[in-house]
Amino acid sequence: MKYYNHLKSIHYFSVTAHYLSIKKASESLFVTQAAISQQIRSLEEALGVALFHRHHRFLSLTLEGSKLLPHLKIAFDSIDKGIDGVISDNEPNTIRLSVFPSFASRWLIPRLARFYKQHPDININLSMTDKIETFGEGIDLAIRFSIGEYKGLKNKFLMKDYIYPACHPLYLKEHNIKTIKDLKKQRLLEDTKSNLSWDYWLEKKSIEKTHIETDDTSSNRDRYDGSHYVIDSALSAQGVAMVRHSLVAEAIEQNQLVKLFDEVVELEPQYYLCAPEHYFEYPKIKLFSDWLTQEVNDFCLRHPL
Repeated sequence: MKYYNHLKSIHYFSVTAHYLSIKKASESLFVTQAAISQQIRSLEEALGVALFHRHHRFLSLTLEGSKLLPHLKIAFDSIDKGIDGVISDNEPNTIRLSVFPSFASRWLIPRLARFYKQHPDININLSMTDKIETFGEGIDLAIRFSIGEYKGLKNKFLMKDYIYPACHPLYLKEHNIKTIKDLKKQRLLEDTKSNLSWDYWLEKKSIEKTHIETDDTSSNRDRYDGSHYVIDSALSAQGVAMVRHSLVAEAIEQNQLVKLFDEVVELEPQYYLCAPEHYFEYPKIKLFSDWLTQEVNDFCLRHPL
């Protein structure tokens, strides 16, 4: 109780200790660097110990600062959780969903009519971006494709994904592609992300690059910033694409694309539905989460690998 009147100083110390930088702490808290320094000095005087070693260009924690910081993290996390628990949903009929463009355009949007049919009173506002957006500032829920779970959020697993080569049936017929070595003569389409590229697939399948590359290793590659653009290019019969199973399985089923060879690579990233834990208690989020889980299960049953 005796240190409650130092809560501001304690908060400023916690943020500064996180960044080990007064400049970054001041930017995060929207206060001056002088205000940060003053509050930390005030706390050190009240405790009778130094909390930082002040070097010429950086800070480091003293032994006492290192002992104090974990307790403060637990305390502030508990405060955040308690406040979150009493905040009500101000828009019970609107879900603000953050989702990356490729998954939105090739998987989610074609299925949303089924959600609206079941829940006509709920609207979904899509924010299509690869960036991690801040919850509580226009976002209720996010669908993400990640190797690791997002810290501080509930991460509900949705499904795995895979990559493999595919092309338009007319392109396949015209270029008479039968073996992997035939790819050396083809235009290769890929995402700019490294784990969705031809090189990643080659590495995982232990296939030499010389099997598919021309003498100029980049001359037969077209790269797109987004898997949906890669697929659009393949659907236009422009080349052989490295595609994600989740985004092309139905196009293959409808013979719009043809899966080449039998060389599938399972990706490390997985699909997650992410939000602060208490958001999943909102009725609208429960409805959407249950619907999405069922859609994913149906997709995986229809399109196994």
